[in-house]
Amino acid sequence: MGWWQHHRLEVHATLPLFDGVFAVALTLLAFSVPERLGTMGDVTSLYSAILAYGLNGIAILLYWYKLRRLVVLTRALHLQQLLLGLLGLLTVVVLPKFSALALEHGHGQGDLTNWTLAQVSNVSFLGALFLFDGLCLLYAISLLRHGAVRRSDRQHVRAAVRSQAFGFVVLLVMAMMELLLSWFNNEYVLLVPLVLLVEEFLIARRIG
Repeated sequence: MGWWQHHRLEVHATLPLFDGVFAVALTLLAFSVPERLGTMGDVTSLYSAILAYGLNGIAILLYWYKLRRLVVLTRALHLQQLLLGLLGLLTVVVLPKFSALALEHGHGQGDLTNWTLAQVSNVSFLGALFLFDGLCLLYAISLLRHGAVRRSDRQHVRAAVRSQAFGFVVLLVMAMMELLLSWFNNEYVLLVPLVLLVEEFLIARRIG
């Protein structure tokens, strides 16, 4: 038995921490919505911020469901799964701050050659979403490579790998558009929850 196999946790011991971190992230996301955007009393901007918060909250909930499903399928979390899960939780913790920056400053234009405040804010938030999606994909792949799931559950994990690979590529395309096109900025706020919902639809279809 390798030294890394001594660093393991049973699934039931990790779920309370996992759920608690996501609950805190959702709470912080709500408190991150600016009370005033643009001019004083700009109701349209305020409602736009609340809508963006709702969409970001949906994205976080879908990320919670996606990673939690993989954690539950894991017989025991070994070092690789623990590291990927920890990085995922750390990414979730910073998402509300990046979301607030994107809400306040992400309405301008910018591209790879013009790093405006809007460009930096949007790239930071999209990068955090992109990183978390990539960590979920690596976690699912690690379960197949190291036999960390029961044989009866491997079909679920394979379906998750294929669907998350699709979503990862779509997020990568959006990241490239964010970097290269001046007209594509905070539109990804509307698209990310849609991409995650399509992933779940593909998983359900493949398993069914």
